[in-house]
Amino acid sequence: MGSSRFVALAASTLVVVGALVGAPAATADTGQPGTLYVQGVDWCSDTGPGTQDVPFCSVQAAADVVMPGQTVDIVGAPFQGGKVTLTRSGTPSAPITFQGVSTDPVNTSANLVLPPNLDGTITLSGVHDVHVSYLLLDHTSTDAVDVKGSQDVVLDRLHIADQASSGAAAVTDGVSVDGASSGVTVSRNQIFDSSGNAVQVASGAHDVTVTTNELVTSRYAEVAVSGTATAEVTGNTLDDSCGPGLTIDGGSSATVENNVFTGFGGSVVCPAPTAPALSVAADSAASVTADYNALAVNSGRTEYSWGGTAYTTAAAFTAATGQGAHDLDHVGYAYPDATDENSPVIDSADADAPGELTTDVHGAPRVDDPLVADTGTGARTTYDRGAFERQDTFPLISGPTSASGIGPLSVSVTPGSSRPGTWGLPETYTVDFGDGSPAVTDASGTVTHTYTVPGVYAEKVTVTDANGSSASRTAKVTVGTATPPATSAAVSAEIGQGTVDAGSAALTFDHSDNWELASRAVSWGDGTNDNVPVTRGAAGHDYDYDVPFRTYTVTLTQTDVFGRTATATTTFRPADSYTPLTPPEYDYQGTVKAHGLLTLDSSTLHTDTNGVDAAALRVTATGGSSGGYLTLYPYGTTRPSVSAVNFAAHQTTENGMTVRTDSSGNMYLYNGSAASVSVKIVTAGIFSHAQFGRSYTPVAPVRVLDTRNGTGGVTGPVGAGKSITVAVAGTHGVPAGAAAVVLDVQTTSAQASGSLGVTSHGMADSAVTTSYWAKGQTVSNLTVVPLVDGKVVLHNSSSGSVQMVTDVFGYADTTGTGSVYLSSTPTRILDTRNGTGTGGRVARLGAHQTLKLRVGGVHGIPSSGTTAADLVLTAVSPADSGYLTAWADGTTRPGTASLDYGTGRTTPNEILPPVGSDGYVDLYNGGSTAVNVLADQYGAYVAQ
Repeated sequence: MGSSRFVALAASTLVVVGALVGAPAATADTGQPGTLYVQGVDWCSDTGPGTQDVPFCSVQAAADVVMPGQTVDIVGAPFQGGKVTLTRSGTPSAPITFQGVSTDPVNTSANLVLPPNLDGTITLSGVHDVHVSYLLLDHTSTDAVDVKGSQDVVLDRLHIADQASSGAAAVTDGVSVDGASSGVTVSRNQIFDSSGNAVQVASGAHDVTVTTNELVTSRYAEVAVSGTATAEVTGNTLDDSCGPGLTIDGGSSATVENNVFTGFGGSVVCPAPTAPALSVAADSAASVTADYNALAVNSGRTEYSWGGTAYTTAAAFTAATGQGAHDLDHVGYAYPDATDENSPVIDSADADAPGELTTDVHGAPRVDDPLVADTGTGARTTYDRGAFERQDTFPLISGPTSASGIGPLSVSVTPGSSRPGTWGLPETYTVDFGDGSPAVTDASGTVTHTYTVPGVYAEKVTVTDANGSSASRTAKVTVGTATPPATSAAVSAEIGQGTVDAGSAALTFDHSDNWELASRAVSWGDGTNDNVPVTRGAAGHDYDYDVPFRTYTVTLTQTDVFGRTATATTTFRPADSYTPLTPPEYDYQGTVKAHGLLTLDSSTLHTDTNGVDAAALRVTATGGSSGGYLTLYPYGTTRPSVSAVNFAAHQTTENGMTVRTDSSGNMYLYNGSAASVSVKIVTAGIFSHAQFGRSYTPVAPVRVLDTRNGTGGVTGPVGAGKSITVAVAGTHGVPAGAAAVVLDVQTTSAQASGSLGVTSHGMADSAVTTSYWAKGQTVSNLTVVPLVDGKVVLHNSSSGSVQMVTDVFGYADTTGTGSVYLSSTPTRILDTRNGTGTGGRVARLGAHQTLKLRVGGVHGIPSSGTTAADLVLTAVSPADSGYLTAWADGTTRPGTASLDYGTGRTTPNEILPPVGSDGYVDLYNGGSTAVNVLADQYGAYVAQ
C-alpha cells in the first residue's frame, strides 16, 4: 500500500501541531551555517551552493558534498528522487544528518502531515556517524533502506511503504542491516506492507537497536534478527496477522521488552498464516531475555515459539521458560495505535529496558495517565508498552486567528478552551508568535504582540496539562512590507543539457519575496498572456519567428496579498540555434536552365522539421558554355541582388551559405547565367527557433595549420589521395569539448586539379566536399565541422599534391550560452562598384588597404550585441591574385585569410567574421592590386 496508508492511520492521533516550517523571510536567506538544503523549486541547482536561497534539486547532490557536522534539510519532495547512496561519514562529535522538513499548512494534525517523499530508496554504504530521519520512502523491487558495512547509524521517523502489489514475486525489506554493520538504531519508524521483513538484521551484525517502531503487515516477519550479537528489540508495535512479529535465530543474543504484538493486520498473501507472534530458535533461546511484552493476536494463534516449543498463552510460556514474567496477553487492542483508555498496556512498561525512548513513535512525551494505575517499573512507572503513548485529549483550543497587514502589525490572542481535557488535570497555555520573540508562558487573558519584521509567521497556542500532554493550534500571520515587493524579471533563451531553444523565452523571477505575492501575470508582447503561480521561479513561452529581427517587450505584473501591484519590463528577441545534419544530406543534383528558377522544397532540403527558419547549405555549380552566378533566397519573396556562387564557363565552384526559408522550409535557386548550369546541393545543418540546438562563439581568427611552414605539425604538401589530421579543439580559444568548429581551409600550389574532403575525426559518414580547384589555383572555403574528439581530417582528392592552410573562426559550444542566429533575406551591404556600404564612394579596395564595413545597426542587424556577421564576400574580376581578411574593428588584424582570389576569376566565400563593439567589420586587401569587393548579408550571430 502507498502513502494513503499513513493518512488513514494518522486520523486517530490526538496531538496537533502548528509549525509553518520554512516560512520565507522578507529577504533572501542563505539558511543556517552548516546546513545544506534540498528543495524541489524552479531555482534549485545540483551544481549550486545548496543554500536555502539556491538549494540542491536532489538529495544525492547534497550527499556527495556534505561534511561532518552538517545537516541536510530536505524541504518537501525533491525534484529528483530515485536511489540515494550515502558514502560520506561524520564523526562521533559531528555526525552527518539528513532530515526531512515538512512545508504543510497550519492547523493540520501532526500525524496527517507526511514527511517529504523521497520517491526512492536509501543505501548507506561504508559510512559511520550518519543520521537519517523524517522521510517518506516508497519501494517495490529493492529494500527501502540498505545499511551496508556501516557503523553508528540512526534511522529515525521514516515512513516506509512497499508499493508492490500483493503477492508480488520480489521480496524486499523495509530496513535491511547487513552483517558488516554495527551500532545501528532503527527508531520511531512506521513501516507498512513489506514484501519481505519490515526490519531485517543479518548474521554478523552487532549492537543493533530496534525501538519504538510501528511495523505493520509484512509478508514475513516484522523484525527478523539472525546471528546478531547484542540486539535490543524494545517498545515496538508489531501488527501482523501472518506472523511472526519477531524472529530471533542463528545464535543471536538479544533483549525483547515492552513490545506489543497484535494480529489484526491487512490482507496480504501469507506464506505461514499460523506462525507465532514471537519466535526464538533453540540456538538463541539461552541468550535472549523477554519481558514486559503484550500480545493481542487472533484467537487460536500461537503466541510464542521458544526453543522449538509452542505456547498459546503468556502464563504457559512463563511457567515453562521463566521468561515473560510480566507479559500480558489478550489485551484487547482494536488497532495498534488506538490505545483504549484503561488498557493494561498503559503505564505498565519497563522504563529501564535497553533502548527504551523518552518519546513515542510520534514524538509525544511519556506521560502518566491518571485514570490507570501505574504498574510499570524502572526510573519511571508510567511508560506505556508498544510504540504509542496514551495522551490526554483536549477540546478545540481557541485563541490564534489568522491575520495580515502592513508591518508593524499588532495582534491579540486570548487562549482558552470550552472545557478541560479528558483527564481533568490543571492546564497551562503558552503563546509563541513564531518570530523568535520569547514565548508567553502561563498565558491568561489577552496577549498582545507587535510584529516588526515583514514575513509569514506561525502563531501557536499550546495547552499543556499537569502531566505533560499537550496540543497546539496555529494560525498564519502575514506581515507585509511598507512598499509592494520589488518586481524584476530577467529573460533569456531556454537552455537544456548544453543546447539552446533560441525561440523560447525563459523568464526568471526574483523568488525572495514570493511569500508576499498573491498573483503574477506575464504579457509576452505577442498578444499572449499567462498567469504564473507565485511559487514558480520561472516561466516559458514559445515565439513564432515570422518576422526577422523582431524584438518583443515582456511585461511582468505582480500583485501582493494586500492588492498592491508592481510592474517590470524586459525584452526578448527570438532567434535560431544550429543543428548539424550528420551525415550531411545530399539533397539535390540536376541542371537549371539559363535564367531558370528552381524551387527547393522543405522535403528536399530536410527543412521540414519544427520551426526551421534557415538551412546551412553547400552548393556546387559546374558552368556550361557561359559563366554566371547563383542566387538563393526565401520562397515567395522578391529575388534580391546578391550572388551566392560565382562560376566560369566549364568551371566547378563550391560555396557555403546560410539561406533563410519561408515558413514552410522552402526556398528558390536562381541561375544568373546565359547558359544552363549543373547544380549539387548539400544540407549541412538547420537553424530552428523551436528546437534545441547549438549556440555559437566566435574567436579571434587564428591559423592552426599551414603545411608551407609547419604550423600545426605538418610540413610539406599533402600527397595525392592522402589525408592529414588536424587538432582544432583545446587550443586557440576553442575548448576541448566543443561540439563543432568553423574553419576556413585554403588549398594552394596544387599540382593537379582536385577537391578537398573534410571529415570529423571519429565520426563515420561525416565527409563533405568543400572546394574544387584547377592546377595551380588557390581556393578557400568556409565550413562547419562537427567534432567528436576535437580533430578534423583533411583529404586531398587529387592526383597531385597540394599545400593546405586552415584558419579557425569560432565554435559551436556545449553550454548553450553562446550566440544565437538571426537569419534574414539576403541583402547586399557592400559593393565598391556603386558605393553601397562605402558612404557612396565608388572605388576599388586598394592594395594593402582596409575598409570599414558597418554591419551592426543596419539592414535589421541589432546595433549592439552582434558578435559575428554571416556574409558572402566576393572579389570581382581581380587584376591579380591576392586575398581578403575580415576581422572585428578595433582589434588587431589577424594573420589569416577570409577569401583567396585569382587573376580574372570572380570568387565568393562565406565568412563569419567577429564584429567589433562599434558594429563594424574591417576588410583588408592583401593583394598587390586594387579589387572590387561585394558583401552580401545572410544573417548574424547575436549574444543572448
